[in-house]
Amino acid sequence: MLSFNRIAIYGHRGWASSKITEALIASGAPIRIIYCPGSDISSLPSSITSVEVDVEDEKALVNALHDIDIVTSLVGHEGVKRQHAFVKTIPKTDVKLFSPSELAGRYYEQGLKIGVNKAKRQVEEASIAAGIPTMLVLLGNFAEFALNTPGMDVDLPGNRIVYSGNSAEEIVDLRAISISELKATGNDFATAPKQKHGTPPQASVLSLDKVNTEIWGTGEQAKMVGADIWDVEGYKKATLEVLVVRGKLEAYRQLPP
Repeated sequence: MLSFNRIAIYGHRGWASSKITEALIASGAPIRIIYCPGSDISSLPSSITSVEVDVEDEKALVNALHDIDIVTSLVGHEGVKRQHAFVKTIPKTDVKLFSPSELAGRYYEQGLKIGVNKAKRQVEEASIAAGIPTMLVLLGNFAEFALNTPGMDVDLPGNRIVYSGNSAEEIVDLRAISISELKATGNDFATAPKQKHGTPPQASVLSLDKVNTEIWGTGEQAKMVGADIWDVEGYKKATLEVLVVRGKLEAYRQLPP
C-alpha cells in the first residue's frame, strides 16, 4: 500500500496552480487547501479538506498546519510576500518540507531587477535561514508562455520569430513539474510554424548589444532550471509537432503590465 505525505497547498486558483492542484489531488495524497478569506473554493472536490486562514494570524496558521508534512505554495505574483508568514510559522509546527512558489526558473543579476523575482528569492533565503527544509520546483518556461506570448520573441499567430544572439542554436528548456518536458532550439521553433502555416516564419536577428533579454541568446536560459531533472517512467511528453503543428497549444494567462 502506498504511503503519502500529507500536503497543504496554498494558492490553488491560478492558471497553472489550479492544474497542479488537480494533479496532486488525483495522486491520492492527503491534501489540505489553505486559502485566504474570500478566496473561491467552489472548484474543489467536496472530498478535499479546505481551511480558511488569515496567514498573518500565526496561531490560526499553526492550527491549520498541525498535522501536515509538506507545505506547497503556488501563489501568484500578488501573494509572494505573504509567504513570509509561513516562514515564521513553520518552525512552530511539524512540517518537514516547504516548497515556496516559483513556477519559473532561477534568476540572477538581470532577472532579479524584476520585483517579483527578487521577492521570491527573499522568501527562499528567509526559509533557509530559518532552518526550514526548503525545495524549489524550477519550471523554466511553460510552453504556452514561450510559444504563445511575446515573452520569448516567438509570434506563432503572426508566423514571426526574433533571434537574439545565438538563440537559433541555443536550447530553451520548456519544463513541466520536475521533468524535462520539451527542449528546443530557435531553429526548431522556426520549423514547426513552417509546417503549420506552409511558409517559413519571418525571422530577424538582433545582436546581444541590441537587446535586454539575453538569457536565451547566450544559452543561459536552459541553465535556469538547474541540473536535478527527473524523468518519469511512462509519462508522455509534449512535442512541437503536437503543440504547434496540430494546434494543441493552450493560451497563456494574461501577462502583467
